[in-house]
Amino acid sequence: MKDEILRELSGQGGEFFMAWQILVFIFCVLGTGGVAQADPGVFMKAEVQSIDVYPGGANFTFRVEAGERFSFTLPGAFDRERVRCLTRENLTSLRVDSAYAKTTQPEEFLKLRRDVDAKSRVVSRLEGRKGALSQAQEMLRLPFSVIYAPGGGQGRQDKGDRESLIEIDYIAKAREYRLEIETELVEVNEELQKAEEELRLAQEEFDVLSRTLEERKPLNASTVLEVSGTTAVPSTLLFEAWTSVAGWNVEYEMDMDSATGDVDVKMDAVVRQRTGLDVDADLAFHTRRPSSVVEPPEVRPLVVDIASKTPRADLMMSYYGASASRSKSEAYAPAPPNAQEFAPDAIATLADVTIRGRGRIGGDGQPARIMLGGFGLKSVPVLVVIPEQNREAWIVASMDSIPPSFLPGVAGLAVDGAQTGRAAISEAVAGRMQVPFGMSARLTSKKERFVEKTGSTWTGTGLLENGYTLEITSALEAEREITVRDRIPVPASDKIVLEVKKIDPAPVERDKENRLLWKLKIEPGETKKITVEYTLRYPGEETLSYH
Repeated sequence: MKDEILRELSGQGGEFFMAWQILVFIFCVLGTGGVAQADPGVFMKAEVQSIDVYPGGANFTFRVEAGERFSFTLPGAFDRERVRCLTRENLTSLRVDSAYAKTTQPEEFLKLRRDVDAKSRVVSRLEGRKGALSQAQEMLRLPFSVIYAPGGGQGRQDKGDRESLIEIDYIAKAREYRLEIETELVEVNEELQKAEEELRLAQEEFDVLSRTLEERKPLNASTVLEVSGTTAVPSTLLFEAWTSVAGWNVEYEMDMDSATGDVDVKMDAVVRQRTGLDVDADLAFHTRRPSSVVEPPEVRPLVVDIASKTPRADLMMSYYGASASRSKSEAYAPAPPNAQEFAPDAIATLADVTIRGRGRIGGDGQPARIMLGGFGLKSVPVLVVIPEQNREAWIVASMDSIPPSFLPGVAGLAVDGAQTGRAAISEAVAGRMQVPFGMSARLTSKKERFVEKTGSTWTGTGLLENGYTLEITSALEAEREITVRDRIPVPASDKIVLEVKKIDPAPVERDKENRLLWKLKIEPGETKKITVEYTLRYPGEETLSYH
C-alpha cells in the first residue's frame, strides 16, 4: 500500500489532493454562502488562463464567463487584497470575501488511518489476553508445591485414601490446565509479536503520509475566497489573483566540446506552487518580483552631532535613501550578431527579463520542470593551473557572447559528454562570463617552497629570504596553452619592504595585489618549471604574520 500511495503522490502531479480541489470546483457548484442560496445560477467556474511566476510568488489569470450577476470561488492560498479584474469595461461592482470551507482528507489517508486503528485494537486485545493467561499461570503455581509423594511426610501419610486420591486428581488436572495455558500463552506471544510488528510498520507508513500531506497541503486550505459582482451585460471577464506560495528557478544542462569550445545548453524552469490547483496553462517566468510598495528615490540629509557617551537612537548617525540600484536587465548587453539564436521565447525590458513557456504544474508544492528550450554558445576552453589550491587543472569556458536571456541559475556540467559536476551560474556582465566545467586529471602541478632564510642587516632590520618553484606536467594528447596563477606577499605595512629577486619566466600580468599570471604552451609529456624568489625586510623586533 505504501508504494501505491507514494507512486500516486509523485506520479499524478496533485490528483491525489482531490479533497482540496473540491474546495475550488465542487464548492463553486454546491455553494455554501448566502449568494448561492439566493440564486444558485450565478455561480461560475473560474478557469486558469495563464500564470506569471516570479521569485517568491505568482499572479494567476482566471477567465470567467459572467452573466449580469456572477460569483465564483478561489482557494484560500490567494491574497484577498490582490484579487482584481483586468477587464473592467462592463464591470459595475466587485466584492471579495473570505469564507470557511470544510476540508476532507484523501481516501487513501483515511484507509491507512483505519488500518492503523484496527491493528491497534488487535494489539490491545492480545495484550489483554496475554495478561489474563499470565495471571492464571501464576495462580496455578501453588498445586505443584504440594504434589503428593508416597512416604513424603507423617502428616501426608495420615490422610485417608479417598482424600489423597481427590488431591492427586486435582493436582493432575491443574497440571494439565497449566500446560494448556502455557501452550496458549506461547501462541499468544507469537501473535502479539506479529501484530506489534504490523502495527509498527503501519504506524510508520501513516506518519510518513501524514507529514507528506502536511507539507503538500495548500496554504489556508480551510478557507476560500468568494468573488462576486455584477456587470452591465454578460461578458467574458479576466481576473488576476496573487499568491505567495509559488516560485521558480533556472536550471541548465551544459555540455562543452573541449576541441571546439562549443557549449550545448538546455534551459529549464523548475517551478512550484501550493494553491491546491493543478494547472496546465501558459506560463511567463519573470526575474524580478513586483514590489509591494514603491517609493520615490530621495537622499535625506546626513546629520552629524556630538555623540553621547550613552548612545541613543535619536542621536545615532543614519543614512536614509531608497535604493536606486540598476535592474538586472540593464546589465545585459545585446548579443553580438554571431551569437546563435536563442530558442526560448524571451523578452528583456528595462525592469525585467521574461521567458515564456507552457506546462502542467501540480498544486501540492512539488517541483515541476518546464522545458524552455536549448541553444548553443561559443566559448574558448581555458586550462587554469593554481598549484597552491589544487594539483589538477580547472577546465574553464570563457564566453563573451552571452544572450540577455541567459539567467543566473544552477547548471549540470559535462565535457565531451561526460558529466563533471554542478555549478552555480552567476549573472553575465556585459555579455561575458567564465564557467568552470570541472577538473583535468591529465594536467597536474605542484608547488615546492624554498627553505626560509632569516637574518638581519647592519641597520638592525630583519631579513627573510623566501621563494618557491612551480612544476606543471602535461599528459594531454596535443600541445595546449595553459594559464598559471600564483601569488607573492603583499606588504600591509610601510614597515615591510618586498624585493623581488627573480621570477623566471616573467609573468604576463602582475596586479597591485601581487597576483601573478603566466600564459604558457606545453607539449604532451612536457614539464614546465617556474621559479620565484623574493626577500622581505622588516623591523628586527617584529614578527611577520600571513593572512
